Amino acid sequence: MKAFFTGLLKNLAHPGTIIGLIVALAIPFLIYLGPNVGHKDTIKYLDLHLPLPLFLTQLVVAIVLFYSLSKDFREWIKGILPEKSISILMLVFAAIITIFAATQIEARHRVQSDESVFMSVAQNMYYNHESGTCNQGFFENGKLKCVATSNSFKTKGLAFLYLLGMPLLGNDLHWIFHMELLMLPLAMLLMFLAIVAWTRQPLLAFFAALLTALQPTVLFQFRAMSVEPLYIFLSALSLLIFKWAYDRNTVKHWALLALSLAFFAQTRQETAFCLFAFILFALPKLLDSKSAKAPVFFATLSLFSVPALLTISYFQGFGFQGGEFEAHGHFFEDLARNWEEMTKPLTKNGELENPFLTYFNYLFVAGALYLLLRAIVGIKKKDYFYIEILAFLLLYHIQTYMILENVSGDFSIQINQRYSLVMLPSMAFVASLPIAHLVEKLIESMNGKDAKQNAITALLVTLGTALIFTGWTFHYKEDFNKNIMYNRNHLTIEEHEILGWLAEQPRKERMFIYGRPWHFIGYGISSIHYDRARQMSTPALKKLVDKYKGEVYYIRGLDCWDSHTYHKKAVEHRIATTCDVFERDMDLEGVKNILITNNYWVQIAKFNGRKEFNPQNIIEVSEPELKSFSDDSTKQTLFYRFNLNEKSTVASLWDYTILFNNDTLASAPYVTGTVSGSIASDRLLPGYNQIEYIVKNRETGKVMADIPKFYFHKGTGAVPLTEVPYTSHKQAWGKLHKNSSLEGNTFKVGGKFYSEGFGTHASSETVFNIEGKYKTFKMGYGLDEESLCSDGVQLQIIADGKVLFDSGRFNLGNLKTAEVSVEKAQTLAIITNSLEDKDCDHVDIINPALIP
Repeated sequence: MKAFFTGLLKNLAHPGTIIGLIVALAIPFLIYLGPNVGHKDTIKYLDLHLPLPLFLTQLVVAIVLFYSLSKDFREWIKGILPEKSISILMLVFAAIITIFAATQIEARHRVQSDESVFMSVAQNMYYNHESGTCNQGFFENGKLKCVATSNSFKTKGLAFLYLLGMPLLGNDLHWIFHMELLMLPLAMLLMFLAIVAWTRQPLLAFFAALLTALQPTVLFQFRAMSVEPLYIFLSALSLLIFKWAYDRNTVKHWALLALSLAFFAQTRQETAFCLFAFILFALPKLLDSKSAKAPVFFATLSLFSVPALLTISYFQGFGFQGGEFEAHGHFFEDLARNWEEMTKPLTKNGELENPFLTYFNYLFVAGALYLLLRAIVGIKKKDYFYIEILAFLLLYHIQTYMILENVSGDFSIQINQRYSLVMLPSMAFVASLPIAHLVEKLIESMNGKDAKQNAITALLVTLGTALIFTGWTFHYKEDFNKNIMYNRNHLTIEEHEILGWLAEQPRKERMFIYGRPWHFIGYGISSIHYDRARQMSTPALKKLVDKYKGEVYYIRGLDCWDSHTYHKKAVEHRIATTCDVFERDMDLEGVKNILITNNYWVQIAKFNGRKEFNPQNIIEVSEPELKSFSDDSTKQTLFYRFNLNEKSTVASLWDYTILFNNDTLASAPYVTGTVSGSIASDRLLPGYNQIEYIVKNRETGKVMADIPKFYFHKGTGAVPLTEVPYTSHKQAWGKLHKNSSLEGNTFKVGGKFYSEGFGTHASSETVFNIEGKYKTFKMGYGLDEESLCSDGVQLQIIADGKVLFDSGRFNLGNLKTAEVSVEKAQTLAIITNSLEDKDCDHVDIINPALIP
């Protein structure tokens, strides 16, 4: 052993090797040092402009090297191929699983922003030869004009692959879904070959590749545009080339491995930590002589890892997933939670709670114990094969620690479940160790004297075992159809619905105004951010609308809603105020509302430019007041007053109308100033009286403002129900709120605001003792817009056990009213019933009144 290390050190001391090592170490050192010594702008520039030429050079060199070694590769691969039966079985199952994924899993985004970043970077690479994210831009005359570009915090290898396909397949990157699916069988076959090459255990290789591909998380990701499938593909490719280089041990082979590993490092920033495992296990071969192998390998690996190194350097210390998002420093917590998420039992409906198979995790634990045992036994026998496997896996998965410690690696956040793909191939390999060895023992025990019969027996046992695992995954077919992976991820659903709506429209050149415009840029569609549109002048906005012939659309999406739609460890930002101001200032025509969750809609509107008026100036309404008309206090009048403040020329097209209890009080052209009026007390009805102020464009019929105000007239003893103590109350969730919604907000039903009533959650029952004092009960009711996903509610009014009113099913929409006779009734009950689903059944009881 001493002689071995002495020889390594002697060969390491070779001048060429030392120079190569210095170059290899200097490159990452200087790149990482740059931002810390005042050269962050230099790193930023290089990060934008250097990756593409390096990728192209890397590709050309790799092709040339492989071509020169192609004959050697054919000979080598023939030497490692196992018997035909297991190879054919691998091919058959790779085809079956790929067909299953293609037919049972919808091709769609599952990590929207990340996947769109790769697409946007690819567009920018293709059109502008820059490797930054084109955050906002216009496609014009066969070019992409980026008006906002940022350095991409994602590594750029996947974007480069997209770039390579764009000249042939176009800039509408939907074709990427097919490319990702194609990688599934290729990754399986490469993993199979790599494990066969290293272990000479075909059954182990077969089951490891099979178990990897059968994990729902893996299948879902190979039907998305994520980088993780490329990670699995390149990890298997690198392991295969590593063994080839290890066996042939020439400069060319090691240079090709360096190129493969360097591109592998472009999949995720954490992947760079995988390289230590390859490097340490390669050292005995690289330094077995004083040659160019080591310096060429290290210098090549370092040079072509520069794109990933620049990204890491530029974003070092970047709190994108830390700080206020609490994403960092949760290694053990995330490890425990992730185990819990990956081993969750089925739901009561027999569905997968998460896209993980519980048995797989327990097989991994059993395999890990088995591997450890084999390693210990091997040390005693001076057989270090399994201890080397264990050491390689531990070094390889330093990256797993980095992910769980430094990224929001909590699998209870659905979008983070893709990180499991970094671990699943290794877990499948470890889990397959005892399975493969048990199957081998079983085959041996069944073998007889007939060699042909023995081969058939081996094939049948292997096939039967494989079918059990495959059938177990395939019997969750409905879960794959339902997209159980990320089916609760708001942003991916939002993008899916927007693209679905877009697919229904005639093909036209369009532009979108959106919170995440790079999503559209990635598909080759012009898009800018709300803020950029707001900063543009009115003539510039009009020119934009004219340029796209009216096909400019505003989308209010996830970012415009509240904190209920994100997890504190996820990377999310909310710009609700920006959206509210945008909608206030811009002329928008609603086109489509799509319910995403109980918390928000995607709202698509045609954009017509900036409003020619200030919406806040349209009408300012005072509360109605009851005053004495004269010294005679019995002669009272309800006075109302409002101000018309908008002075723009467009206001000359408006009329205002005042309604009192739905009867027109006044109607006139809109003229700036103060308007007041009065309503005789004899016109007041007992209970709530409504004065509604409406401003409308007389030419288009568009309502510019619609504000209801209420005055409660006690009349002959009318009483708001809110002033009557309830004798009992129960509800399914939360507690009863007086004069606010269930979540404590101002009531909002049908886009209008109300101030008095009750907020409850169906199913509920509220009982009042009214002691036979009243003749009539009136109320409004509706579902509050603070929670949007209700599938409908039923409301009943019951007096002394008798149903007086039944609403039937009602959904989100305008306020509805009910009026019933409660003469001589002692008790009054308001009951709400959830229907199929109780989620989001936030019911508002508006202006309830008892009339004598």
